[in-house]
Amino acid sequence: SEAKVVVTNFDNNKKLSETSFTPVQIFKTNAYAVILAYFKPGQFIPLHKPNVDVVLLVRKGKGVIVAGDNKYNVKEGDIVIVPKGVKRGVLAETEMEILHMVSPPPNERDHEEVEEGLRKGKFEG
Repeated sequence: SEAKVVVTNFDNNKKLSETSFTPVQIFKTNAYAVILAYFKPGQFIPLHKPNVDVVLLVRKGKGVIVAGDNKYNVKEGDIVIVPKGVKRGVLAETEMEILHMVSPPPNERDHEEVEEGLRKGKFEG
């Protein structure tokens, strides 16, 4: 089946949760996935180390992205590219919206690592 063209935007997909960041997958093939992530202040994607490349584009807000051993203060318009096998995480200081382009799409094990960090309620393990 032929892939369909997707035209969408952050506002139409926006979901916020009281408990944790909210990922909304808007596109996926075998090669990559595109995910819009929405954060309230203080919400986070816990540090994890999946075997995927990720491109992060901050569309709104500011916060900290950890990549490897470094912490980067990011704001609207910033782009961070993290190669596979390098640990990464996101911590929102304000309400944030971030586009994630992930290749290849994350698998169950990658998701489990994130879920566990969210259950613990800790950004850095």
